[in-house]
Amino acid sequence: MNHRAEQRFHKNLYYTLQSLRGRHVGPFVRRLQSWEQLDRASFEHLTRMLLSDALRYARSQVPLYSSGAWQSSLSRASADELSAWPVLERKMLITHREQLQTRRFALGVFPRHSSGSTGEVVTVRYNPHAGGWSWAQEYRSMHWFGIPTGSRTLLLWGGGHPLLDWVRNCRVFSTKNLTFDQLERATNYLLEQRPMLCMGLPSAIAQLARHVRAHRPQAPAQLVPFVKLGGEQVYPFQRDEIAQHFGARVFESYGSTEMGPIAHECPAGSRHVMADHVHLEIFNGDEPARPGEFGDLVLTSLFNRAMPLVRCRIGDRGRLSPDPCPCGLPHPVLSELVGRAADMFVTADGKLVHGSEIGRRLQLFLSQAPLGSVAQVLFQQKNASHWNVLVESAAGFNDELAAQLRQIVHSTFGESCRVDIERVTLVPREKSGKYRYYRRLPESAH
Repeated sequence: MNHRAEQRFHKNLYYTLQSLRGRHVGPFVRRLQSWEQLDRASFEHLTRMLLSDALRYARSQVPLYSSGAWQSSLSRASADELSAWPVLERKMLITHREQLQTRRFALGVFPRHSSGSTGEVVTVRYNPHAGGWSWAQEYRSMHWFGIPTGSRTLLLWGGGHPLLDWVRNCRVFSTKNLTFDQLERATNYLLEQRPMLCMGLPSAIAQLARHVRAHRPQAPAQLVPFVKLGGEQVYPFQRDEIAQHFGARVFESYGSTEMGPIAHECPAGSRHVMADHVHLEIFNGDEPARPGEFGDLVLTSLFNRAMPLVRCRIGDRGRLSPDPCPCGLPHPVLSELVGRAADMFVTADGKLVHGSEIGRRLQLFLSQAPLGSVAQVLFQQKNASHWNVLVESAAGFNDELAAQLRQIVHSTFGESCRVDIERVTLVPREKSGKYRYYRRLPESAH
């Protein structure tokens, strides 16, 4: 079976299976493609109608929204007046989970769970209709790049579903234990099967890209046409490495357990908010931010009727651009995005710095380190003046590279910091298979 026939087979099989489950992905993709042809004014009118429907449903069907602050605020305003709704803090998804589920029973409701990297797992329930819209957003966005549903795909992720992954024409390599042997298996798949798309966690794909060039120097310049990154914060050095070593067009997606797909990069390079799936606001504290201001992301789901979340502060921060994208899509642009607001570290002089600063400073280090000398790095803060850096390394790692890693800490958190470098066989990932280049060590580990 040639690639085109294989792709069409898996596309038709996938759409049929999802329709039988009440998730009408194919028709929803076509609906989304028609909506994106609207002019901006018509598109904004459409999204206002979707938001109004979602708010009225949530007010009438969700017990929490008829109690406490919601009862007080909404008793004086129309349910579809978003400005009257209080902000729903993420921790309430744990403490008030039952009260956030609708009174109306529906068949086929399924849960999605967060990775638990913040300490507690968040579970959000979705009805099949919402699941269909969620998948449709993913596939519609890939169509912007000419990647059809059913294309042969390599996926680097924390886990998978063997049957559904086969239906999607997707080969999954787990990132929970990304050993040399696992990277070799993924490399062999790339070279032998030549997928159209490599998709997954940016830290894992960047590690695979380095591995391929270090251990297969004669591999073709282009190993895969497209790479889609998501599930973690994406750093410029990762994009650069992946594009260079894979010879691929790299683009990003952004989503969450609470909402599903939130934003996706277009071919012009802008990160478009899926405003026909979620309503996104930027908040500073308890008040909406001014246009173009950086702040907390607060989101409302437009299609989830099992557990409708209204004005949920999900923990990430960003900025909306006041300007449209030159690509012509009517969707607003999320011009800046930073991972969890909780990822703050104390410097030696008591200031707060977001951990993503470490990721940014790694760009120069990794670009200059000999290929194959450093597989992965993890910065661990023991206290404000003491750091431990784990280095997964092979031949070629030396005192000069160790000094550069120390300098990353000193330039970010203070020259007085003590920095211990520890070489290890394998740098551990989070239980979910995700990876951050930084973490705080618990008190018991100090």
